[in-house]
Amino acid sequence: MLDLLGIGLGPFNLSLAALLDKTDVNAKFFEQKAGFNWHKGMILPHTTLQVPFMADLVTLIDPTSPHSFLNYLHTQHRLLKFYFLEDFKIYRKEYNHYCQWTAGQLGSLVFDAQVIEVAFNQDCDESSNAKEHNGFVVTVQEQGEQKTYYAKNLVIGTGTQPTLPTALQKLANQAPERCMHTAHFANNFDLEAIQAKSSKHNDNKSDDRLTKIVVLGSGQSSAEVYRELFDQQLDSNDEPKFQLDWITRSSGFFPMEYSPLGLEHFSPAYTDYFYQLDGATKAQVAPKQDLLYKGMGFDTIRDIYHKLYERSIGNQAPYTTLLSNCAVIEATFDDTLFDDTLKVTFEQCEQQQFFTADYDCLIAGTGYRHALPTCLNPLLPSIDYDEFGQPKIDRHYALMYQNRDSNSGKVFVQNQEIHTHGVGTPDLGLGAYRAGQIINQLLGKAIYDTDALEVFQKFGASS
Repeated sequence: MLDLLGIGLGPFNLSLAALLDKTDVNAKFFEQKAGFNWHKGMILPHTTLQVPFMADLVTLIDPTSPHSFLNYLHTQHRLLKFYFLEDFKIYRKEYNHYCQWTAGQLGSLVFDAQVIEVAFNQDCDESSNAKEHNGFVVTVQEQGEQKTYYAKNLVIGTGTQPTLPTALQKLANQAPERCMHTAHFANNFDLEAIQAKSSKHNDNKSDDRLTKIVVLGSGQSSAEVYRELFDQQLDSNDEPKFQLDWITRSSGFFPMEYSPLGLEHFSPAYTDYFYQLDGATKAQVAPKQDLLYKGMGFDTIRDIYHKLYERSIGNQAPYTTLLSNCAVIEATFDDTLFDDTLKVTFEQCEQQQFFTADYDCLIAGTGYRHALPTCLNPLLPSIDYDEFGQPKIDRHYALMYQNRDSNSGKVFVQNQEIHTHGVGTPDLGLGAYRAGQIINQLLGKAIYDTDALEVFQKFGASS
């Protein structure tokens, strides 16, 4: 029987696997993809993490770990180059390669393996010699073969899923190359194909019209996609290859809060404070903290503004429009003028005015949703829920039961607890800390010092 079975393998479960490497915990982590790839659709040229390199898989909880980013650079013979680079923020491409390097050193990882179903071990066959143990029975489709595993505890690391507004979901299903989430941009976007289709429309309709592309949203992903398209927009004669618009329902194109005292919200101290608040207060506080983790990096905004300014020299037309306070109300295919043109209706929220625009391609940076994987469905009736219908999660990141005791085995979650633990939930910097908490719970003793990450602020009135 496994001590721990992991479902999904993003950075957070990879961090846990790396930190478990020096313990005697018997663990396996299953990932349905063929190999590790982190946000592959958003590894664009020149893009970096929004956090310093110390927010790697292990450093903030175990600086001496052989799985650190600095040790990765050392083994790659790149440490001196990184030293001379003098930049805390690393390229996403290199972060992904670092994670792949770490994954290659861990024997607990199994790729091309999808967890099909999880049930409480008490429901397994009477003849099973695992019946005497608490925990879970797990069905896995592993490299083409169905297998059964028994585990005392689970950890869910399936990540968040890209989400589109209801008005865009049908279009994305019909034509994913024309209407897509930013998470799929690097994989799905094909400018030549979009331009070819637009040119065909022009030939058929005798209408001289630029290809039109719109980016929705004002977070970091939307900004990076807009910048990438802006760089591709003009030909060698400075003539536009397409019209590019950037539209957000937010009240402006604002930077993410990135002052040192603001960053202290991504700390165990703030997690402790937020966790102790009552549910109604948490529900009010969390939406007000969007700019702590959802805005654009200030350097990205500055870079985009420099590009806009440089293009405007000599009062050259920018061939781009930026609009805020505009929400998508409806989006359909319209073939009255051009076959399969996307007709999008917006509402300017402050003016309460509606307008429509035609586009050949729409890329939406409209966020991600948190959801437990469907393989856990047999367990859900036993999970306890709060007044808002969200699962209750204890301070040490385990789902709470409503009709079973803890001897049934624990289900730890990673990046599913923003409603209980606050804004630090999706932050890479707190990933190693959370993994350390989980490991200490598994072993019943403090293997990792989870009290070492102190900050200057006191967040509550009481100590």
